[in-house]
Order: sequence, then C-alpha cells, then structure tokens
Amino acid sequence: MTLTHWYVPALVTSIFFLLGIITLYWTLADRAIQYFDRRGKQYDQEQVRTVVGLVYLVILVLSLQVVVSHTTTTWVFINFQIFAVVFVSYFLLLGIKVWQWAVTAVLFMLINGTISQTLSWLYTIVFVSMFFVMKWLKQHRHYDHWDFVKYLIIAMGFPAALWQIVAIRLHLMATLIWPELLFMFIMLVIVYFYVNGLYHDAATLAQLTYNTNFDELTHAKNFFAFRTKYGQAFTRSRDHRLPFTIMLFDIDHFKAINDTYGHLAGDYVLEHLALMIEKYLHAIDQNLILYRTGGEEFTILFPGYELATANAHAQKIADMIRDATFQYDDQQIHLSISIGMTMQHPDDEDSTHLYKRADGYLYHSKNNGRDQITAK
Repeated sequence: MTLTHWYVPALVTSIFFLLGIITLYWTLADRAIQYFDRRGKQYDQEQVRTVVGLVYLVILVLSLQVVVSHTTTTWVFINFQIFAVVFVSYFLLLGIKVWQWAVTAVLFMLINGTISQTLSWLYTIVFVSMFFVMKWLKQHRHYDHWDFVKYLIIAMGFPAALWQIVAIRLHLMATLIWPELLFMFIMLVIVYFYVNGLYHDAATLAQLTYNTNFDELTHAKNFFAFRTKYGQAFTRSRDHRLPFTIMLFDIDHFKAINDTYGHLAGDYVLEHLALMIEKYLHAIDQNLILYRTGGEEFTILFPGYELATANAHAQKIADMIRDATFQYDDQQIHLSISIGMTMQHPDDEDSTHLYKRADGYLYHSKNNGRDQITAK
C-alpha cells in the first residue's frame, strides 16, 4: 500500500483511538465518583480520578504490549506509551513514585524479553524522566500562550530521543521514524486542546453543581440539596429501621439585627454562624451536614442518631451560639437560636409528616420565649 493510501487513514485512526482512550477514562472516573456519591461516602474527587487513571493506563499499556511482544513490530505502540506518560504527568499530575515506575518498567521489559538489554534500560530512564519533567512543567505553568510552546518543545524532545534509542536497538530506518514523530506531534497538539477543553467543561459542570447545591452566602448546603438528601435519609431509615432525627432552628430576632445593624451585618451573622456550626459538626461526624432551608432558618439531619443523642448536640450548638460574640464594624452582636427537633416514628407516612412535626416544635420554641429546644 502506498504512502498516499495509508498515511492519512493511519493518522486519523490514531487520533480517534487516543480521543476514545481519553473519553473512556473520563467516563470511568465519573462512574467511580457517582458510585461514592450514591453511597454517601466521603472521598477526594481528585484522588479518585488519579487512582482510576493510574490503574486504567497501566492495564491498557501492558495489555497492548502483550499483543505485540516477541514480534518484529514491538515498536508499534511506542507513541501510545509516550502519550500515556504525557497524559498521566502533564494532564493528570499523578503522584507516581520512582519505585512504582521501576516495578512497571521491569514488568514491561519482562513481557518484551528485553530486560537484559542496555538500550532497554536507557529507554526506561528517558521514559521515566519524561514523566517527572512533564509534571514539573505543568506545576510551573504561567497560564499564557508560552505554556503551550514549552509543552510542545518538551513533549517532542523526549519522543525524539526515545525513537532514536528504538531505531538503534531495532535497526529501524529514518523513513519509518519521521512519520511516527509527525504522528506524535499532531496527537500532542490535538490532545492538549481536547483535554484542556474537557477540564474546562468539568470545571464549569463542577461550578454549576456547586451553585445548585450550596447557598451562595453561607456556603452551607441549600434547600435543593436538603430536599434530595432528606428524602433519601427518610427512606433508608424506614427501610432499614434505623434511627433518624431532624433538627430545625431559627436565629432569634433576626429582623431586628438587620434593622439595627444593617443587612450587611445580617449577612455577616448568617455566614459566620454557619461556619461555626459546620466546624462543630465536622469535628464530631463528617456525615452531619448543615442546610440553609430559609432566610434565617437552618436544618441539620442526624441519620442514625437517636433523639437523645442529637438533642445533646443541639444543646451544645445552642450554647456555642449564645456564648459567641459576632463582631461587625466595631459592633458586638449576640445571638440565640430556637430549635425544634424530632425523631422518625414508625407511623410517619412520609418525610413531609416528619418535617411538619419538627417545624411545629420549632414554632413552639419561638412562641414560648425563644432561645430554647423543643424535642419530642
């Protein structure tokens, strides 16, 4: 087959192959994140993406190499190996240690039967060095057009050296090497803009998700997030016969704070009150979440908590707020909160019934002197 009939299809195939590999990675990483979300587990999203990326690419690279091991075309996936290093270093910034690279390299050379060859070890040293240099380059980027220029120079310099080593070891002709380097150049350019586009889209989606679930002022979860989590917690507690307590509270005389000190002071109070309570909740149980469900009304869900235990925490929160001093523009503002709380009963028909009971207890606290807890 002539160059005219083969070169373009090979290039197009390589590009779509790499884009498919990247897209599959993002899909697997997102599925892993959704898995943790569905089970309400605490996790670091970047850590999940890192682990998925590392396992995925190691399996893929080793599997592809098994296919061509002990053949005369063991070099056909070299560009993909180089791309994999660029991807995990520059784009994912994976924290792969030197010893982990050493283990992977030994396995790779054992599969190829080249562990006793000096040039294979030289190839490995250059290959691993590329990972750490590319990672350093990404960590020291300046967010301008020179980032792309430096990326191309470094990302092409290492492949040129690696292909030269392969050419010497396998006695490959220069007419074969130059097209491969051209392939590499084109793929590096496309991948740079494609992956950066994915990151931009992911960041946009993350921001939209945050805005959907978090209150802009207090940064506590908002009513939309509460409604979703509350329904799930109610159903889980009912189905598994687990205790579930809900706590509603209002800031006492909040309107008077706005009228006396101004609305900015009111915003300050809301923000810092939420921060204090979230810090307390996270210290005792990472699964306890504060929700802003109204203007000055907040809710805390206590899944797995009996009423007496949750009530003890509510009392500590009320004492903490009462003893705190909120300093705004040389003005000292003192607060108290009114609390209504109840535990799920076997005869609660739905989550609305439970919420209404807690809300009724909240208004009982407010109508009977405020700064108190009504818990039944």
